[in-house]
Parts: sequence; C-alpha cells; structure tokens
Amino acid sequence: MIDIYLIRHGKASSGWDNLNPDLGIIGKKQSKKIATELLNIAKEPYDIFSSPLIRCLETAEPFSEITNKKIIIEDKVIEIPSPIKNLKKRVLWLKRVLPLTWEELISDKETKDSKIDYILWRENILKFFLSLNKDAFIFTHYLVINSIISYLMNSDKVVFFSPDNTSITHLSLSAKKLEIVSLGDEASTLIN
Repeated sequence: MIDIYLIRHGKASSGWDNLNPDLGIIGKKQSKKIATELLNIAKEPYDIFSSPLIRCLETAEPFSEITNKKIIIEDKVIEIPSPIKNLKKRVLWLKRVLPLTWEELISDKETKDSKIDYILWRENILKFFLSLNKDAFIFTHYLVINSIISYLMNSDKVVFFSPDNTSITHLSLSAKKLEIVSLGDEASTLIN
C-alpha cells in the first residue's frame, strides 16, 4: 500500500486576487510546524512533490530541508486554471463557481468561452496519483484536494470540504485503487 499525503499550502501573503503569492508570516510559521509533523509520519521510500506555485514550494521547503530530499515540481497538482485574466473579476468568478457542481462549472458560459478543459484537469490529477509507486507528500491547493476528494466520494461538488492551510489529507493507493484514509482539518477559506 502506498500512502499519499496531500498538504494544502500555508497561508499566503495575499488573497485570490494574486495568481502566485508567496507565504505570509503566518504561512512561513505553518510550513515549519507542518515539516516537523510530517517528519513523524515519513517512512522511506517516499517522494516530495509540489505545485510549481510559490506558496506550495515555500510550504514544502522546510520539510525538504530537514529530510534532505529534493522537491519534485509537479504541474498536475497546480491550482485550477481560471478563465478570467482580470484578477478582480477572477475573485468574483471564484465566488460564483465554487458552490457549483463540476457539470455546472463545465457548462458555465465563461468556462465554455475560455475553452479550458476542467475534465482533463481533473483526470490529470487522478492519473498522477494513480501513477505513484511509493509514498508521496504532495504540497498542493484547495481545489486540487477538493477535486480528488469529490471524485473519490462520488460527488459532483466543486468544493466537497474546506481543507485548512497546511492540513493533511491522507489517501492510500493499493492495486491502482485510491481510498480516503482521512480528510485534513477544515477551516473556512475566504475569497478576498
């Protein structure tokens, strides 16, 4: 059995009106704290993966440093692509689509106009998880975690639960079958 730990990035220095913020002061403290917690559950062999976005990389760095393991950048666990380029309008779009189902999101006019393939985005996340051949610590995003959990729970909700910053969602992979071991701690995520 392979253990997969999905760690949501620490608290960013700015809200969803910034495409690639770094960690704020709280997020940096969270990243150091989670590194110690992960050290207690890490068993060789394992890999450390991160979304290429700064907030995830900075969350992964303390764990990488104390384990002396390289972070593998993985584009398949990057945040959901946005059909909106204007950052202020992007926040409004997120507020509107997060309560939707995936079917409603895919049918959304802005989604259709953008030609972003959210089905492919979700499938790529799943394929990546199914391809893992050893334990993995994956530093990723709110909607990536929600995407895989809603899939595993047979739910069509875009947001199934609200993983807190640096929460750990634990999955297992056996015989090419993913299962939820535990959901990460929840908190309310503000879209600002």
